[in-house]
Amino acid sequence: MPDLADLAARLVPGADHLSVPFATMLLVHVPAGMTSVVTGAIAAASPKRPGRHPRFGIVYLWALGVVFVSATGMAALRWTEDRHLFVLGTVAFCLASLGYAARRVRWQGWKRVHISGMGLSYVVLLTAFYVDNGPHLPVWDRLPAVAYWALPSLVGLPLLARALRRHARRPGLAELAPRRSRTRDRPSL
Repeated sequence: MPDLADLAARLVPGADHLSVPFATMLLVHVPAGMTSVVTGAIAAASPKRPGRHPRFGIVYLWALGVVFVSATGMAALRWTEDRHLFVLGTVAFCLASLGYAARRVRWQGWKRVHISGMGLSYVVLLTAFYVDNGPHLPVWDRLPAVAYWALPSLVGLPLLARALRRHARRPGLAELAPRRSRTRDRPSL
């Protein structure tokens, strides 16, 4: 039976020189990252109502948490090579946590914070993926390094802006309900 380093080397090109702790974290990190990418896309594309959107959103958040924890461990083992990935993982997880908290607490303007936090976390997640893997991917390997940093934002930010504009035009149930007057019980003059 192959050891973890051999398994990681088979799954990830160029991983044959990795330590066992790093390879172990990588074997957790890769499926969690794939889960984040897929569930984040499904949540974003789903109708915003009970059911698919919140279910996939929760899976996205938990998978992103695993990505963050494993990226932190891998960065600790190879700080000079991976410190930027630690920063990106931290930013992505914090943004997603903010988006989730906005949805749970529902403070004023929570929908915009939720959309922005979750959407930006997804853009940062994809940025980290392309920064780390872009040089090894077909087509992407022909692009300059700055493209790995810029392209996810160039695609994701206009989509996020569109979602925020759509939300601004579509009032929620709370905005449609008639407002109660504070002076309701006061006698009129």
